[in-house]
Amino acid sequence: MRWKTVALAGALTPTALGCSVVKYASQTIVNEPSVVHNQVGIEHKLRSQARSLWREVRTQYPRRAFTAEFRDGFLDGYVDYLDRGGNGSIPAVPPPKYTRHKKYFTENGQCLVKDYFLGFKYGQDIAIATGKRQFLTVPVLLPMENKNPPAFMIQPPAGTLSAPTPAMPIPLPTPTPPPAPSPVPTPPTPQTNATPAVTAPLTPTATTPVASSSVPTPVATPSLPIPVVKLPAPPLEVPEFPEYVPTPPITDELPVVPPNHTELPVVPPSHPEAAGK
Repeated sequence: MRWKTVALAGALTPTALGCSVVKYASQTIVNEPSVVHNQVGIEHKLRSQARSLWREVRTQYPRRAFTAEFRDGFLDGYVDYLDRGGNGSIPAVPPPKYTRHKKYFTENGQCLVKDYFLGFKYGQDIAIATGKRQFLTVPVLLPMENKNPPAFMIQPPAGTLSAPTPAMPIPLPTPTPPPAPSPVPTPPTPQTNATPAVTAPLTPTATTPVASSSVPTPVATPSLPIPVVKLPAPPLEVPEFPEYVPTPPITDELPVVPPNHTELPVVPPSHPEAAGK
């Protein structure tokens, strides 16, 4: 009989507490997935915009030797500033994938982690330059501040009360004198010996007849090129490819570059410098 008592108590508990528990539970079940879905959709859209801007950066600066870590930092920094309310500063630690892999616990790995931070800061700079932060915030109405000084009264210390100070008289406004009457204008004196104006006869001029069937030729307006927005330059720590290295294609896959940014790629055998050695 004990299990029947427990089941009956569980069934009668919502009735005893009222319908608020069922109401809030249903709202949580319906509302929370909707909020998460909206947040994921906004982040997905911002990350898609970040990828488009990254391709634009690669197009405007094709000779820069970017790394995959720099690209990941760029995408995270762009989304962090616009979606998560970043303040334009780099995080204290990198993501977990940079702290749980032995690849980044070497000299070259530390340089790659530094590239992530450089890309994170550069992505925030690009996000600030776009000016889209104002469309992803909720406007808040604040009460108007009183510009007048606060009204307060200084009380004298106890035991020093004296006769009240007479109030100062309120100055009365000084009456302004009425304006002086404007002088009456004097009418002009008519001229009796004015010389009559002589008009010259009109001379007929020859005009060229215009054909009534002539149609004006439309003037072609030149098409203006679409202005390209110049993005901020990448940080100076990102080097450029040597002159003998061809410009890599603009794709999502990045070329392999030295992680420490100090060792140059191996010179090909067909290069004049390799032939002279």
